[in-house]
Amino acid sequence: MLKYFIHLSLIVSIVAAGKTSVAQSNPIPAIVSKDGRHTFMVDGKPYLILGAQMWNSSGWPDILDKTWPQLKELHCNTLEVPIYWENIEKEKGKYDFADLDKLIADARREQIRLVLLWFASFKNGSSQYIPVWMKENTKEYPRMYDAGGRPIQVQSTISENNRNADARAFSAVMAHIRQIDEKERTVIMMQAENEPGSLGTDRDYSPEATKLFNNQVPAKLVSALKKKPGTWQQVFGADAAETFSAYNMARYINYVAAEGKKQYALPVYVNAWLRENRFERAGEHPSGGPTSNMIDVYKAVAPDIDLLAVDIYNRNYMQFRDLCEKYARKDNPLFVPETGKGMLFARFHFYAIGEYGAIGVAPYGIDPFHADPNDKRDKTKLDAKFDAIASNYQLLAPAIPLITSLQGTGKLKVGVEEEGLGEKLLHFTNYDLLLTFGFPGYKEGKELTGRIMVVETAPDEFYMIGFDTKFQFRPRLGSGFSASELIYVEEGTFENGTWKKRRIWNGDEVYHSTLTPDGVILKIKLRGLQSDQYNTKPNFEQ
Repeated sequence: MLKYFIHLSLIVSIVAAGKTSVAQSNPIPAIVSKDGRHTFMVDGKPYLILGAQMWNSSGWPDILDKTWPQLKELHCNTLEVPIYWENIEKEKGKYDFADLDKLIADARREQIRLVLLWFASFKNGSSQYIPVWMKENTKEYPRMYDAGGRPIQVQSTISENNRNADARAFSAVMAHIRQIDEKERTVIMMQAENEPGSLGTDRDYSPEATKLFNNQVPAKLVSALKKKPGTWQQVFGADAAETFSAYNMARYINYVAAEGKKQYALPVYVNAWLRENRFERAGEHPSGGPTSNMIDVYKAVAPDIDLLAVDIYNRNYMQFRDLCEKYARKDNPLFVPETGKGMLFARFHFYAIGEYGAIGVAPYGIDPFHADPNDKRDKTKLDAKFDAIASNYQLLAPAIPLITSLQGTGKLKVGVEEEGLGEKLLHFTNYDLLLTFGFPGYKEGKELTGRIMVVETAPDEFYMIGFDTKFQFRPRLGSGFSASELIYVEEGTFENGTWKKRRIWNGDEVYHSTLTPDGVILKIKLRGLQSDQYNTKPNFEQ
């Protein structure tokens, strides 16, 4: 009997050592931040989400089975897909993971990573995705009340019953993902809730919430925001209701995230329905969500939420850049998990990745199988509106190690063609780079397509990644050079991080110096010339 226990103990030790080895050789995904730069690490290497998001009601096996081929056409490396609390916990305390298991297995087969969207207590400013047993028992799982005293379809954020039920389910999901996916790391990040907040009211007007609203603002929040103590109205004035909502929403979601991460410590983010431009009044946008004016509240009270993401559908490039600027902070990595589609957003993705150091981007609504009767897409292939984004992904994917290594360093710069913006001048160590747009000129009624990332790897060496952009290097004022000369221009790509030359540009190609419509990566070596070099006589003596 003693031999049996010794033998069993040895087996347990070997298995435990094997698990440790797996974890060490395949590290858990994590966001690493240093000196204001943020890098998403997957399998211990920098990762850039070149993603796509499913429609709200498309995270089901029948829909996904028809969508995988289109994801391949998109050349994406990551799928953002909803998982539904109401489906996973149809009966209280009983969890059904069959659909989740199939999703993870199929994604692994397709070699596509997953970001799972936990549609639970909050989704787009309401609570449609809670289980039926909660919907039918509002006494135990209470709702918010609007200013007229009417209950609305938004779960109360001050209810421990609501919060704890969500946290238990999310914890069960995270434990299950760890059980089936810890080795492969198919799932790389989680979204807790979706565009949370309360539509239709700026705060919860239930008697219990109103009592809290009339109390003193918690000292932790007052200190973090450098305010003077007082009631919510005294401290925050016109923003009191929204700030109160954000405080309670952030604490609720943080609790859910923290409980889940105890089971499996994947990065967790929350995304924002914007307040800018159209929905500035709280309640017209989901009040209490991680909007740009509430980021500091979330940072103060929700440390277990790894980042606050921003969904951007604005079609004006200045608005797009403004939103990137607001969310790309030293304490917050930029992630744009939802954008529109088409060439416009293909261009905008270059801003997010190259100018603001985003850890990822994704267009929304990749599958054509949702319930919109106006969607007339050919169901058998990728919608042409995604073609430009597919071209982006195909070009950028091999260059991810190069791009991620220099995001946020000033060595990666971007030029994007916009209406009325035909040229752009980029400044580097020894050279200025003049970019000219408007190509290819032979296309009539051409839409704006020019977009480029320029990477300076040495003062005289560059990589250019992009489409439809003419370029000309000039000596920078103060460099000591009076002219520049192209030593070589190589077209190629990267294979496992190593540059692979396909051909050398010369003659007409260098004369025109224009990136091609299909997209191209060039490696360029320059030589700066000083004035006296023109006058130096060649030495022909042997």
